[in-house]
Amino acid sequence: MKDVFRNLIKGLPIILALMIIHTTNAQFVPKNDLEKQAAKLVQAYQADVGMTVEQASAVYEKIAEILAKENAVRNSSESAEEKKKSLMELSKEETEHIGTILDSKQFKEYKKMKKTLQPIDV
Repeated sequence: MKDVFRNLIKGLPIILALMIIHTTNAQFVPKNDLEKQAAKLVQAYQADVGMTVEQASAVYEKIAEILAKENAVRNSSESAEEKKKSLMELSKEETEHIGTILDSKQFKEYKKMKKTLQPIDV
């Protein structure tokens, strides 16, 4: 319980910052379930990765973009094997891009957490 509260408190500043940024920049306000999911993922990563507001904003944008692409793949008529391959490529794209945003220590923690927070499933 203590850890949950601590993580909530750690993530609160980033959520507030994202809300302020989104309010001042209309494109940043979560408008749908995918954007809400991206915001939740950023909050989860923020708890252990320790991103700055600028980093969190950039990570949010990339994760929201990838989630939309993943949704399109899952809803496509591709075979399960093709979907899995496409989802793996999208995951790789996300990881590579986020590697340009975070420092090496943050990126190492992000990759460790990603396996649990964003497993690849068809």
